[in-house]
Amino acid sequence: MSANAVPLEPNVEGYQESLTERMGRGRMPLAEALGYATRIAACLRDLHSQRLVYGAVSSQLILLGPSGATLRNSGCLTHLGDGRRDVTAFGAVLAEMVRRVDGPEDLCAELNSIAVRCQDDAPDMQQVLLCLRLLALRSGTAAARPPVLVLRTAKPGPAERIRLRLHMCLRWKPLVNLAAFALSGK
Repeated sequence: MSANAVPLEPNVEGYQESLTERMGRGRMPLAEALGYATRIAACLRDLHSQRLVYGAVSSQLILLGPSGATLRNSGCLTHLGDGRRDVTAFGAVLAEMVRRVDGPEDLCAELNSIAVRCQDDAPDMQQVLLCLRLLALRSGTAAARPPVLVLRTAKPGPAERIRLRLHMCLRWKPLVNLAAFALSGK
């Protein structure tokens, strides 16, 4: 996403339901919940990096569709606001999602601890996003897996070498342990 693009969906076409409606239909797999949470956290992080505040994060304003989740353009954007309210509200939505998630008990407990930390401490959205992505890596969900490497015959350039190193780091086992450390708040 470009630095000056607002990650909101101005046109709701293509989005079938809100997160509230999806949770009303029944329990959701952990991978689905992590995918939605990661996408919304990325949207909020991008807004906050532009010094914008969404101001009304709720499950009714999160739209779901084939491309994942997005925030509805509710007209509540404000400039130079404090993003802590967004993080706290995101934590409340995340806690609501956790109650309707099917998955391994330990991973659901970690997801719940991220929700509690958002509500209590209101960390930077980049930290929240990192914790969600590390949890997704630990759970092995498809949304968090790095793309498959394609072997090339040409020698990679500097940007490609950095991308390949990052890809290898994401598969490195000690980084999974970083999730536990990040969630502990130490």
